[in-house]
Amino acid sequence: MFKGLIGALRIDLGMNSAEFHKGMSDATRGMRNMQKEFSGLARDFRKIGGRMSLALTAPLVAIGKKSMDLQKVQAQAVAQVDAALASMGTTAGFTSAELQKVASELQGNSLFGDEEILGKVTSNLLTFGNVTGDVFSRAQKMALDMSAALGQDLQGSTVMLGKALNDPAQGLTALSRVGVSFSEEQKKLIKTMVEVGDAAGAQELMLTELEKQ
Repeated sequence: MFKGLIGALRIDLGMNSAEFHKGMSDATRGMRNMQKEFSGLARDFRKIGGRMSLALTAPLVAIGKKSMDLQKVQAQAVAQVDAALASMGTTAGFTSAELQKVASELQGNSLFGDEEILGKVTSNLLTFGNVTGDVFSRAQKMALDMSAALGQDLQGSTVMLGKALNDPAQGLTALSRVGVSFSEEQKKLIKTMVEVGDAAGAQELMLTELEKQ
């Protein structure tokens, strides 16, 4: 009887042991499958994170680069003004800091940035020794207005205007070529003013007429 009972127990234990091992194997396989799934999810999250990081950082890098480029252009424009001042001295009657402030103010009422104004208008206008003081200030604004109205290059408008104001009698012809009109009476008056040494009066007359057009 006991032998039969022991045999039955052995059989039962053997079956339970086999089922236990089978269960453990199934559980192990399940854990491995879960690990694979989690590993796949981790890779996916890393990829998503990388793409999100790139999407967030790329615009910031672009903005930073643009800012640095603008600073470089600004520095170059200021250097051009400083070089013109070093060459011409204080003829125009302004310091570099004053001219930079004026350019900053002008950009608020024009289509051009202050770096363009400094580099293409201010620095070029400084090379005309007879364009000084109030005439210089008005000429800067006029160069911006002429470029916008005539669709001309800013530097080209500045050089043309600078030449005209530097030598009003000769400058009338250049201005007439781009559509700036003066009456015969005005032309004669400007030439007479220059002949008697009143170049400032001739410049005033020219600018006043330009500001009307």
